[in-house]
Amino acid sequence: MHPKATISCSCGCMFQSDFQKSSAENPPCCPQCKAVMDMESWKNLRTTMAELADFNYHIMKWHSERNEPKMLVPAITVTTLED
Repeated sequence: MHPKATISCSCGCMFQSDFQKSSAENPPCCPQCKAVMDMESWKNLRTTMAELADFNYHIMKWHSERNEPKMLVPAITVTTLED
């Protein structure tokens, strides 16, 4: 599993950050406006990506070992509701 996060910057740019190609010391930088994500936010995002990868790994493992349903989660989407 290779988790990637799609990041929406306040400038309107959307870009991806790849867990495997990133490091904890280098938060993502918007390619358009060059804003850099806060280190605490980056730490939390990396933890979330790692947990989702672990979840999918275990689903695959349990499917193969216990014949449980293979119900992978390829993405989690968050939407903002407007009034």
